Amino acid sequence: MLRYRPAPPLSSFIDQFWYVRGYDPDRKRQSALPTGSVDLTFNLAADDLWVFANAADHVGMSFDGAVVHGAQSRYFVLDARRDVHVIGVHFLPGGGAALLGVSAQELTDRHIALSDIWGARARSLREQLLEAPTPAAKFALLEQEFRERLRPRRFVHPAISFALRGMQTAPTDLRIAQIQTSTGYSPRRFTTLFTDAVGLTPKLYSRINRLRSVVERVARGGEVAWADLASEYGYYDQSHLTRDFREFSGVTPGEYKPLGPATALHMELDGESGR
Repeated sequence: MLRYRPAPPLSSFIDQFWYVRGYDPDRKRQSALPTGSVDLTFNLAADDLWVFANAADHVGMSFDGAVVHGAQSRYFVLDARRDVHVIGVHFLPGGGAALLGVSAQELTDRHIALSDIWGARARSLREQLLEAPTPAAKFALLEQEFRERLRPRRFVHPAISFALRGMQTAPTDLRIAQIQTSTGYSPRRFTTLFTDAVGLTPKLYSRINRLRSVVERVARGGEVAWADLASEYGYYDQSHLTRDFREFSGVTPGEYKPLGPATALHMELDGESGR
């Protein structure tokens, strides 16, 4: 996987662009854990892209080549095509709605074709990405597209930017009430501002962000002591961690099998193949 982080001011909205190309005859369907952010994916290998609600869903939803994944409250499943050629955008929390030009809450727990938001431009941009000769050229296209969409410039509310930094740098030490008090807003107003920007409530986002930290720690390898991890990351006990893990990922901690450190939030579904 190739990754590229755009320069300012886009870096305030976009965490990274990413690109994958290859062929895997044994590829299985993959479970994608929630990140608390919006993602955009272009399928350059085929004119459609399939998303499934969960591991039991074998019907799925089809999108025309580019799909926006809103902030999710639990995992979803990606198809298992052997020929992989995709490029995508992983937005920072709050950044996706600002740059895509749509309400964050409108995207929450949804997958929407980019053409439903951008119309014909979604298709023409995908065609340009197909024609671009190198990954660097494709990244440059996406960067230019989103730079143009910064005019007039859009911003995430300063209080929410402050809150997100606090939750990301110290997800277990700073409680939501402390962060909210520091912003100067009432609990109700703070929750409204946060949900409008991110698409998730502060409490739900914090829970997802905490589990993400645990998952990324486990994916780095080494011996895993789940009881110790539960204590380190601020869970009441191991059973509390297990409940959150199952709720957001669909599996228990012991069943979690990451694809690797770089893709900690993705795992293959046992016995799953085909589309």
